[in-house]
Amino acid sequence: MQPKALFSHITPEEIKRVFKEMKSGYSLGDKQLQLNKRQLYIAEAIKLHPEFEPYLSGEQAFLPESFPDPFLHLSLHVIVEELIEKNDPPEVSHFYTIQQTFGTSHHEIVHMLGAILTLQFWEVVKEIRYDYDLYRQMLREYASYSPQEFWQKLEEE
Repeated sequence: MQPKALFSHITPEEIKRVFKEMKSGYSLGDKQLQLNKRQLYIAEAIKLHPEFEPYLSGEQAFLPESFPDPFLHLSLHVIVEELIEKNDPPEVSHFYTIQQTFGTSHHEIVHMLGAILTLQFWEVVKEIRYDYDLYRQMLREYASYSPQEFWQKLEEE
């Protein structure tokens, strides 16, 4: 996969629309709620993060300072889920499989993969470039760390 195709465009409007559809009385299993795969990933991420619901519903205008940006966080969930599904680059699957041996939950693995991507995003912002080879190298290297070691090592980066 070319690095350009790695990051798909997800808008806050799309996230809010999926949230509205979820709250309109339909569940993810309902045939009446027709979502494409990306929208299903959005819906699943929203379900995993109920702390964002007051913000997504408009009941709360601002999130506490310690909260991540809900749109960025949910978008990262979707991007990572798509990378896992496509197994591209192959190091994603390698990382995922090794983390499962530690008993790491799917949700935590998604956060870990998202954290590695976030480091790459900062590099893009700072240097206006994306180092695809470095990303793949980090996936290979960080796959062998337990979640605790992973987060500690990431803090050191």
